[in-house]
Amino acid sequence: MAAAVNPLKSLRDEATCSICLSFFKNPVSLDCGHNFCQACIAQCWKGPNTDISCPQCRETFLQKTLRPNRQLGNFVDIAKQLNVPAAAGGEGGDLCNVHQEPFKFFCNQDQMLTCVICRESQAHCAHRVVPLEEAAREYKVGHS
Repeated sequence: MAAAVNPLKSLRDEATCSICLSFFKNPVSLDCGHNFCQACIAQCWKGPNTDISCPQCRETFLQKTLRPNRQLGNFVDIAKQLNVPAAAGGEGGDLCNVHQEPFKFFCNQDQMLTCVICRESQAHCAHRVVPLEEAAREYKVGHS
C-alpha cells in the first residue's frame, strides 16, 4: 500500500525554490517554464562565462529572460499562511514546516532550528550551524 500523501507538504514543495529550498521570493519564470527566486537565478547566472541555462532541466537560452510570476507569488503568500505548527502532522511538532524533516541543527546566525535539507540550502550553508545538542549545551553554559 502506498504511503499517504501529505497535502500540506505537497503544497509547500510546490511553493519552494529548488535552488535555495525556501519559499519563493520574487518568483520568476524561465522560457522553459520552471520557476525560481529572482535572486537565486541571478546568482546562478552570475559571471562572464556562465551558461544561461535552467538549473532544473538544463535547457539553454540565448538571452536572460525572466518573467515575474505574480500568480505564483500570490500562491506562496497563501502557502505561508497555512504554514502553522499544527500542520506538522501531530508528530511532536518538531518538524521543519518546509521539508517535513525533524529539526537536527541550530543556525547561530539566524537563531533558528533547521533540518538537514535547510542546513544544506543557500540560506544557511555559509552560516555556523551546529547540532541541537551542542547548541543546547552552549545555551545552558551561557545562561546558568
